[in-house]
Amino acid sequence: MILPLIISFIIFATVIIVNIGSPFFKIFGDYEADIKYIISTITIFIFPVTPIIYGWIVKDKIGTIIVGTVPIFISLFFGNLFFGNLIYNNGFSISRFFTILLYAVSLATLGGLAGYFSSKKEFKYLIISIFFGVLWISVFLSGIG
Repeated sequence: MILPLIISFIIFATVIIVNIGSPFFKIFGDYEADIKYIISTITIFIFPVTPIIYGWIVKDKIGTIIVGTVPIFISLFFGNLFFGNLIYNNGFSISRFFTILLYAVSLATLGGLAGYFSSKKEFKYLIISIFFGVLWISVFLSGIG
């Protein structure tokens, strides 16, 4: 159980360090900002890919669920709490909290399912796992904004 938690922390730390601030703002014409934008966008895809790879290699069903759920859940709440999206106009917004919670649970569920199916280490389950990974990306992109 320690290895999945360590991997979850590494995913969380990597994404937070690379994406400190707002990863989706691009300053046109500034080469350094363009590179940071590309790198930060690529690091977002660590979330759905890592449980698939971890599950395929290690075959630990519970561990892959942890690797697929914990980092995204922690990252969304950390980012929203500390970067001000959870609190509006100097007050806590319960509707915003539930929106973030639903979004985080959706992504965590898809990441956990991707990891779970890849841990079965059969090609047909790998295809299902990749489907959940692609679905994760589409849900993630639908929640930006």
